[in-house]
Amino acid sequence: HFNNYPVVDMEFAEFMVERKIKILGMDTPSPDKPPFPVHRLLLKNEIFILENLANLEALLDVEKFEVIALPLNIKADSSILRVVAKVV
Repeated sequence: HFNNYPVVDMEFAEFMVERKIKILGMDTPSPDKPPFPVHRLLLKNEIFILENLANLEALLDVEKFEVIALPLNIKADSSILRVVAKVV
C-alpha cells in the first residue's frame, strides 16, 4: 500500500500557484492525501501533476532541462504518461 510518503503542504502549493509553476513532478504516488486539497488547488490553477516519476536523481546537477510528457490519447481526467527530461 502506498500510504506512507511525504506530501506537499498547502503553503508550498500556494507558493507554486503564485510563481505560476506549470508542472509539479515527483517520485511519490501523490502530492497529498484524501480529500486531496493540493490536487484541487494545483489543477484549478492549471498546474499539471506528474506522479511516480523515476530516476529524478539524474537531474540533481543539471542546470536546465525540458520536460516532455506524453499521455495516452484517451478522454479522461488523468492518464498514464511517458515522461522524459531533455537536458538543454
